[in-house]
Amino acid sequence: MKKIICSCIAALSAPLCVASGTEGDSCAITKTTVDKWTKILERLPKISGYLQTGWNYNTLGEGTSTFQIKRLRLLMDGTVTDKASFRLQVEAFSGTPGHHNGQKSFQVMDAYATYRFNPHFQVRAGQFNSPLCYENYNLSPATMETVDFSSLCSRILFRNAIGYDYSDFGRDLGIMLFGDVLPAESGFNRLSYNLSLTNGHLPSIDDNNKSKEVQAVIFYRPVKKLDIKAGYNYGEYNGIRNLDGRRYQPMHRMVGGIWYNDPEGLDLRAEYGYATAKDGQTHIVKENLFYVLAAYHFGPLLPVLRYDMSRDGVRPDAIAGNYDKFLAGASYTFCKNIKLQANYTLTRYTDSSTAGNDGHRTSSLIQLMGLFSF
Repeated sequence: MKKIICSCIAALSAPLCVASGTEGDSCAITKTTVDKWTKILERLPKISGYLQTGWNYNTLGEGTSTFQIKRLRLLMDGTVTDKASFRLQVEAFSGTPGHHNGQKSFQVMDAYATYRFNPHFQVRAGQFNSPLCYENYNLSPATMETVDFSSLCSRILFRNAIGYDYSDFGRDLGIMLFGDVLPAESGFNRLSYNLSLTNGHLPSIDDNNKSKEVQAVIFYRPVKKLDIKAGYNYGEYNGIRNLDGRRYQPMHRMVGGIWYNDPEGLDLRAEYGYATAKDGQTHIVKENLFYVLAAYHFGPLLPVLRYDMSRDGVRPDAIAGNYDKFLAGASYTFCKNIKLQANYTLTRYTDSSTAGNDGHRTSSLIQLMGLFSF
């Protein structure tokens, strides 16, 4: 777009130079004008986004079959100075269960500013995404191998098992320090870190207590295509599960992962997450989640397999937290802006949780989606 605008400026400037009798200097004048406009355009925010829409069929419970707009996201990225930048990301039709009678909503996802002192030390303030899980920080719905996030990301990161039990989109309000260190000779950084202090409450609204959430995540890369990660999150929250009369209930969340990613070949990733909180010696939160994903790039075609495990040690009869999922799918990228996705997921519930599925041990999910970006 910038090239097109600059070309138009050049085309309009040349006749003006000729008309003013400065034909010999017209090229120099035009170049000066284009350079000036190029600098102005470089400072303008970059607008981008994507639409993910298609068909969803699910046999869970009485079953559903629906066309849906799964995601519609708009992003604005801007550069304030050579060291300062900002991002605004909003999502429409994302919805949150239990809100607006199940209707879809308009949600602010990201609203933050970043100041880059140097590659080793950067500061981010505002509402931003957590790096605790790969899918939420290193990927997005537009770049993921599957239509939906893994159960680990959805349950460990996207919800608070004490304060609230629905999606917060993996976002929080606060401040984060991050950077890349130990540069390798082959052009990548062996170590990256993220340290954050946030509300630990729902995004886009004020905190509901005086306690804050602390998170630390370390990424280590022994070779360029291999990433090993460990993350820890601690917070104290208000909620109905405060059983001993304390005002704030502490909870720990831990995630470890490994990812080998060759953009022209094998994509292999696994993460394990654990969330725990105790009232005295009694667990009020005890969740274990794990997934492993394997995919391979055959040019524009990306077949993918994923296994998900979720176990709720406090509520073993809850269908939402006790299952194994087996996903098989593929995506095909027609061009940079158009991708088609097809996923089939078989969910097998534990013996104690089948009551939530009318006594059936399994359910099936079929998703056919088109992702259109700009």
